[in-house]
Amino acid sequence: MLYLIYGTDTHKSRKKLHELLEQAKKRRPNAELFKINNENWNSAKFEELLVSQGLFEQKYTVVLDNLFEKKDSKDFILDKIKEMAESEQVFLMLEGAVDSTNLKKIKKYAKQVQEFKKAEKVKSESNIFSITDGLTERNKKNLWVDFISFLLKGVGLEEIHGIFFWQVKNMLLASLEGSQKETGLSPFVYKNALKGARNYKTEELKNMSSELVDMTHKVRTGKGELGVMLEKWVLSR
Repeated sequence: MLYLIYGTDTHKSRKKLHELLEQAKKRRPNAELFKINNENWNSAKFEELLVSQGLFEQKYTVVLDNLFEKKDSKDFILDKIKEMAESEQVFLMLEGAVDSTNLKKIKKYAKQVQEFKKAEKVKSESNIFSITDGLTERNKKNLWVDFISFLLKGVGLEEIHGIFFWQVKNMLLASLEGSQKETGLSPFVYKNALKGARNYKTEELKNMSSELVDMTHKVRTGKGELGVMLEKWVLSR
């Protein structure tokens, strides 16, 4: 059996994944769970899960977590769509955006396909990127106030996380490379990034970047909530 959960609202899609896992656990309490992502992907081991169904009586559930992010795993998975659908085991695919051609192919075989799409938000008159002003100025109070303000305006956590990561990366570039030409940033972005870089040590910027990347991994593995981690990150500046 094959299920696909996909869409730009990663929070809701991952929540749905956990709901389906709970349902599967209730129906098959003794079934083993395999979680496959880009860090532990192995085509040979995945194929074993497909062909072993006739060799053993045991039941299991396989979660395929954002494997479309890499071409080799994506191509391999797409080639096995029919086999997963016809399997007695449960295969749960979790993806972000899926192009129309591949979506059509998956829908042909999947038992269920569900999309979670971010609702279009009306942005504030102020530029969304102004949320980084407090970060650039190293003003914790302003940073936190803007963070809460944009959340209340309906800006998604993933979008805010992405903007923070973008600005930290720009400040790190300005800190390491020096001139605007060497960074490859536009004059306006470079000027703002350089202003921020002067308020932090290079090592601090590297740590900030690593912390933001680590949040993404924790969310994907179900080891943390983005909102909680992001607010703690803001308050630790």
